[in-house]
Amino acid sequence: MGFLDNVERGLEKVVTSFFRGTSTADLKPVELTTALRNDMDRGIMPISEGRSLAANDFVVSLSTKDYNTAKGWGQGVVNEMAKVTAEHAATQDYSVHGDIMIHFVSNDDFKPGEMEISSSVKESSSRPAASAPVKERASAPAAPAAPSATPPTTAQPRPTVRPIAEIPKKPVQKQAILEVAGQRYALHHHSIVLGRSASTDIPVDDSGVSRQHARVETRGKTSFVVTDLGSTNGTYVDGKKISEETRIFDGSVITIGQTKIVFRLITSNNGGRA
Repeated sequence: MGFLDNVERGLEKVVTSFFRGTSTADLKPVELTTALRNDMDRGIMPISEGRSLAANDFVVSLSTKDYNTAKGWGQGVVNEMAKVTAEHAATQDYSVHGDIMIHFVSNDDFKPGEMEISSSVKESSSRPAASAPVKERASAPAAPAAPSATPPTTAQPRPTVRPIAEIPKKPVQKQAILEVAGQRYALHHHSIVLGRSASTDIPVDDSGVSRQHARVETRGKTSFVVTDLGSTNGTYVDGKKISEETRIFDGSVITIGQTKIVFRLITSNNGGRA
């Protein structure tokens, strides 16, 4: 039993449930793509220092209504979803074995808005709804290897030690923003409160939103969390109602009232309003 076989058994347990509420609105590709990326983030398996293996095969169980909606998107839309998920893996420097593959299945027990994602590492897949290759991020060329008396050896896992001659890249500065009703708000402060009150940091004009509804906070330099402030209608992250401090990632969708708020990490020169 080889290394890959062991990894497959370890990752096939990644099953995550999402719930978008009881809304009759149709399932949107952006919601499902965000769920796929977040499921990939939650299911990564550290292999060695600086290297994590991510799933490449995703089985998405949907209600009959949402399944028919997804089928109606067409091959082009679903291929784009697989491509965006593959690009996310490359951006995060995840190791991915093979193409990203997405399958849709119908579950009669699910209500509209309910979904379940089962992800795993697979060598190949039979008739996925979509697939896309994961492209490696470009790196500086390595210096020619010095002559050696012993023949070179080969191994399947890529080395974690970078060539000495490679010039380190300057880290790209990322700016956290919230997209609310077509407006971008840059998160320049440690704590940002959203609500219907004009005194909040980001006022939200929505009758279903409490005066002080939710708070987005920074944890360290790269982590962000959202907390419900005892609102009347609750706060949802990627369709799931939260009851405690919940971490958010690039692309996470925060829902308060009828308003959807998208959390993004973008290059600093694309920032929005403070």
